Amino acid sequence: MLEINDLIFRWPGAADATLHIPKLEVAAGERVFLHGPSGSGKSTLLGLLSGINKPESGHIQLLDTDLANLSDAARDKFRADHIGTIFQNFNLLPYLSPIENVMLGCNFSKLRTQRVSASGNTLTQQAQQLLQALGLSPEIMLRSVSQLSIGQQQRVAAARAFIGQPELIIADEPTSALDADNRNTFIELLFQQASQYGATILFVSHDNSLAPLFDKQLSLVEMNEVNQ
Repeated sequence: MLEINDLIFRWPGAADATLHIPKLEVAAGERVFLHGPSGSGKSTLLGLLSGINKPESGHIQLLDTDLANLSDAARDKFRADHIGTIFQNFNLLPYLSPIENVMLGCNFSKLRTQRVSASGNTLTQQAQQLLQALGLSPEIMLRSVSQLSIGQQQRVAAARAFIGQPELIIADEPTSALDADNRNTFIELLFQQASQYGATILFVSHDNSLAPLFDKQLSLVEMNEVNQ
């Protein structure tokens, strides 16, 4: 699914590199926990994995595609087609309903829209099914997102990431606003959806107590040779 070799990234004008990762591999279907303290470069790495930034040198192979060899527009399309992201602050549109927010996950990807159609569902039906599987009742689905609790908004963000079956789900500190019980419940729901759709999960957090829930645990501090 994902392979990194000799990755070096340096912000423009910076004397020192932010990241130097000699090797990283993630298999298809794995549930990976990536941890590191604030400022360790987690967000920078996610930007590289999703094609927002390009490395100074090295290779990022995602689904047998080297992201560094793609143009900016091609990386944007690749990200929209193959990566679903759950952001720390969810990035939902407050004036839309949960169903409308979930459907936005396919707005920039014909491939993900085609996958929904191939399943025999409309986008609305697929959004409803995902929200129901993640524990939202039909009446909540019709409310404005601004009326939802933090936990409910989080599930809407997860459904948006999964719609259209992207192969990789990147979850960036998505449980930071939840208590321990709700964190674990949300992760279990995440795993259920990933199993159903065959998705790989890269879950990023500074909360090491969550690590035992995952197949693989990675420390960015240990991987990043800039820190050594």
